[in-house]
Amino acid sequence: MKPDLVEELRDYYEQLENIKEDALELTAPLQDAQFNWRPAPTRWSISECLSHLNLTNGLDVPGITEQIERGRAAGLTGKGPFRYGFLSRLFVRSMEPGAGFKMKAPKVYKPSPDQPKDKVVAEFISIHDRLLELISQSNGLDLARIKVPTFISWIKLSLGQRFALLAAHDRRHLRQAWDVRKHPNFPV
Repeated sequence: MKPDLVEELRDYYEQLENIKEDALELTAPLQDAQFNWRPAPTRWSISECLSHLNLTNGLDVPGITEQIERGRAAGLTGKGPFRYGFLSRLFVRSMEPGAGFKMKAPKVYKPSPDQPKDKVVAEFISIHDRLLELISQSNGLDLARIKVPTFISWIKLSLGQRFALLAAHDRRHLRQAWDVRKHPNFPV
């Protein structure tokens, strides 16, 4: 935990730390065959769930980094609490597990099957460590005024809501991965 962060960023930091721990707990006992097992031909494996997060989050890092740098250069500072619009809050909530909103992953975010566990998990941890650094670098910035692109090119979210979206989307796919591991036919 980073106590020197503003409350909102401390919360995002803690959420991403918990997500990393959850991913490690999920994958630690698995062999590659279990990691890549699919409950059905059209459903993702644990590997594909985490690889999808590696793709989405990995592609998000440069845009977030750029907007943090621009915000700092422009002097967009603030201490919060920050307020966000209804639509951005709704968009973030739609990504939470169990929200009932489903969409097909765009082609650029579709994971490759049959990836080695060690490679996928190491990349997941590395990307999340970078996201934690970005949260720390955002301290003192106006999280509501700095806008960051999303995977839908015409939608930009405030920096604070962008971190919230990352965490919600991660939780969604980690739950999906846990559901695979809890499947009655999961190989043991």
